[in-house]
Amino acid sequence: MKTYFFLGKGGVGKTTASAAWSVGLARSGMKTLVASIDPAHNLGDAFAADLGDRITHVADNLDAVEVNIDDMIRAYLDELSVKMKHTYSYMSAMNIDGYFDILKDSPGIEEYATMEAIKKFVALAQYDAVVFDTPPTGMTIRVLAMPRVSLLWTEQLVKMRKRILATRGMVENVQGRLEAQVDGETVVLSSDEKEDPIMQELVAYREELKTLKDMFSSDQSYVSIVTMAEDLALLETKRIIESLGKFRIRVHAIYLNKFFAMANPPDEIKGKMEEQERVVARMKAEIPGIAVKDIPLLRNSPRGIEALFTVYSKYLV
Repeated sequence: MKTYFFLGKGGVGKTTASAAWSVGLARSGMKTLVASIDPAHNLGDAFAADLGDRITHVADNLDAVEVNIDDMIRAYLDELSVKMKHTYSYMSAMNIDGYFDILKDSPGIEEYATMEAIKKFVALAQYDAVVFDTPPTGMTIRVLAMPRVSLLWTEQLVKMRKRILATRGMVENVQGRLEAQVDGETVVLSSDEKEDPIMQELVAYREELKTLKDMFSSDQSYVSIVTMAEDLALLETKRIIESLGKFRIRVHAIYLNKFFAMANPPDEIKGKMEEQERVVARMKAEIPGIAVKDIPLLRNSPRGIEALFTVYSKYLV
């Protein structure tokens, strides 16, 4: 499966670019899903279709969905709560539900839920490609960085659990197996890593993170930046590329949306066009190896499959 991420500030045209790209992939014969993981959805507007949090068929080879992030957070925490209650069943005094009531409003939970949404969609075997219309830049960078960052502390948790199990093993050697009472039943607390549910959960989570990290930095994952030909946008684009580079995520293309292209422009537009030329020249000089393409300011915002395919075929490829 190939994955495509379109990054940029709100309002620069990520939705149009991701929708158009998905139409192009579908018309090339690839079974494609385009997913909006931006809380402020416009994907349905781009397709001139009613979309929601259920996958909807919008054209041949093309499905679309607008992820309800609040629902994803609830589902993520519900699943986590069930796992915790199972894993820590011998610690009946823990008020797990109380902890999760607090967690739902904690910093970073939206990013984790978004990462879970990405993981869910790339696991769908019926698609050849998944295109993501992403949240504004800052949050998207945190989401893409999360598997690599989370691996660091997961590795530490695995080491900590190993020490706990080793200590438990020494106690077993002295006084025999350790037991706990849960709802009137006796539960054996094993020191064997393969029998310890907490260790098994940590190991499984570590493997999920490794898979996601490798996917984000693989040749099958394409990250594009949608922005405008402005001096400030150039600086932001360079920061995005630098930030993603720290996590070995490569940017493949930069799309300059709403590009002024006209002969004999009025004086009010000349300064803007001079800025555009300057920015494009600097981008090509200062950001080598990344394609820079412009999408002209169109008379009307493209809506519907045919209009989006025109954008794809003329300006994106």
